[in-house]
Amino acid sequence: MEKIELDKPIDLKKVLEFATQKHKGQIRDDGTEYITHPIRVAKLVDKYKGQYSKNREVLIASALLHDTLEDTYTSARELKDNFGIMVASIVQELTTAPYVPKIIGKGLYLAEKMQMMTNYALTIKLADRLDNLCDLDKCSPQKIVRTVNDTLFILDYLEKRRTFTKSQAELGKVIKAQLDVLQNTPAYKNFSAEQSAKAK
Repeated sequence: MEKIELDKPIDLKKVLEFATQKHKGQIRDDGTEYITHPIRVAKLVDKYKGQYSKNREVLIASALLHDTLEDTYTSARELKDNFGIMVASIVQELTTAPYVPKIIGKGLYLAEKMQMMTNYALTIKLADRLDNLCDLDKCSPQKIVRTVNDTLFILDYLEKRRTFTKSQAELGKVIKAQLDVLQNTPAYKNFSAEQSAKAK
């Protein structure tokens, strides 16, 4: 992809400061500050795509900000005014609607949403999914099973309906490897067995 002509220059230090301030006080399930998640996602994006991209700053900024519209008091206008139209647009693509997932189910909602994303947004979303899969140690067995099963469904759905870029395919392989690890944990096996027994 050609280098994007930006309406605003991107200062990644300011992006990180903005995201850190917005997520201040929020804690992950493992007890760490929430900002550690967007930072890890940004690093994954940089590893699999950013370092090879002419638009690295756009990708990293969008990854650092990917949860601000969904989880903090941040507006799309605020993102646009601070970091430009392109970053604001990508973050909007990555934002989950507040009610639709409850109606149709989160797995199906995300699969359909991800199918229609731009390549940059999809790459960030796959990195986001990978980091969430690697951060389930302190979560309940129910959440582990739900996250794993949703991810299996999403990947299968996307692979049948969309052609991945090289970086997306690589992220997909790493996600599948992490899914294999999780499916072989006692938490996943035991809870899945309990659910199967209840269904009979």
